[in-house]
Amino acid sequence: MGGFSGKVGTVVGSNWRGKNVLRSAPRKSTKPVSAAQQRQRDKFSCVLQFLTPLKTLLTDTFGANVGTKTPFNNAMSYHMKEVVKETETGFTMAYNKVLVGMGGLCGLEQPLVQPVAPHALNITWQDNSTQGLAYPTDTLLVVVYAPALHRFDYFTTDCLRETTACLLDFQDSFYGETVHLWATFTNNNVALTATSKYLGAFVI
Repeated sequence: MGGFSGKVGTVVGSNWRGKNVLRSAPRKSTKPVSAAQQRQRDKFSCVLQFLTPLKTLLTDTFGANVGTKTPFNNAMSYHMKEVVKETETGFTMAYNKVLVGMGGLCGLEQPLVQPVAPHALNITWQDNSTQGLAYPTDTLLVVVYAPALHRFDYFTTDCLRETTACLLDFQDSFYGETVHLWATFTNNNVALTATSKYLGAFVI
């Protein structure tokens, strides 16, 4: 009869990645949540809240689908294992370990960020186009996060690996804010992304 979507009695039908799936309707547990379960939920929530604004970007920059795992699944898995950390007041992200891209393309070599007036940052790096899986026309991608605003922005620039420099002009909503920067290279022709690098924190 084909697949269906929705709840019928005690089962729920849906289509997941082109496959018709039938599962039991969820039941609300009457068991109290243990401290360990609540800790894991809080940890997961912290990572999910942080990464969700970048979901569309990460779909393109965090590898390819592997079996049932999507690039965003891969990003969630990495950040759950390597980035989120527990503090006295809850969970937070170790910004220096955050990745906005992961792949086989060569990354930035010796990047340097310098503030330039007013409200702009200049990024420079060494041209390593002669290395394997590094192309002169790889495009720079920069991701910015302002913790006080809980806001991401990213620069899909016209700057190429061979140009060795890029100027970032920020919107006025970032003026006076501390922002964290990550940068990577992408190449649409070979469908590859470099593993990103954390560039540090700066006041705009």
